[in-house]
Amino acid sequence: MGNQDSATPTAATSMRLLRNQLTQPRPTNPEATRRATRVHGAPVVDLGLLDHLEETRTELIAATRRANPNAGPAPVDEGIYAWSDAATAHLQPGERQARDVVAHRQALEHALRVGDERVIRQERCPGCRCYSLMWRGTIERAVCIQARCRDEIGRASQWELKQVAHHHVTSRPQRAAN
Repeated sequence: MGNQDSATPTAATSMRLLRNQLTQPRPTNPEATRRATRVHGAPVVDLGLLDHLEETRTELIAATRRANPNAGPAPVDEGIYAWSDAATAHLQPGERQARDVVAHRQALEHALRVGDERVIRQERCPGCRCYSLMWRGTIERAVCIQARCRDEIGRASQWELKQVAHHHVTSRPQRAAN
């Protein structure tokens, strides 16, 4: 993740945007009809978003500590990706790819949480290698809209974020060679 085509800046930037979402006022329902008086106010932050940030942080820390138990304390902000890079710089290329897949998947998740579905459009389909992916939030998968990219029964190919991230990271050396 230390090279120019690294997933680290994207993951850190996406995490920063997600953290900014925590400080934005949450929308209220202006068309609300009569309802019971609240005893407590609404939470000031989106608790689902807070849980998501904590889960991704925990996942990255666990993966880093598996590779380097002496990694030191992890930062609490988006610097956690740079910390992970530095702590796992000694890994073999295949292990670094696995680390990069986690960071790239998390970057995609962060961007989707903010509502930026364009990040999926910028990825190649693992099946046909075209830039033809669309995000379907209802099934939480990227779907290829290319007519020739179908599964065994004729449905559009569907990809989980970890598959899209894995394809992105593992095809990086091939893209660099071209």
